[in-house]
Amino acid sequence: MARPVMFALLGVDGSGRTTQAEALAEWLRRRGVRARYFENAGGRPLWNRLARALGRADGLALFGRTVHPALEATVRAAAMARTVAVARLTGRVAVLDRWT
Repeated sequence: MARPVMFALLGVDGSGRTTQAEALAEWLRRRGVRARYFENAGGRPLWNRLARALGRADGLALFGRTVHPALEATVRAAAMARTVAVARLTGRVAVLDRWT
């Protein structure tokens, strides 16, 4: 089985990374390449909603400076493992808007 092809776009928040990743996946599809965009988020919106529901300002205030980054990295690693598995099983090119 061939190794999956993956493109990971990196950049700071607000740099247009997601927009470009989505555009690249679409550009590849228009050229006949089986491609799919993957977000690979770290769960920050979920943690922030949970924190607000529990009366905290955000996920960082809820989990602290040590646990919050570890939790986010764990969720992102799980999402990336899913991306690798889907790309490998379907033969699609994976276009990601972040990596860790």
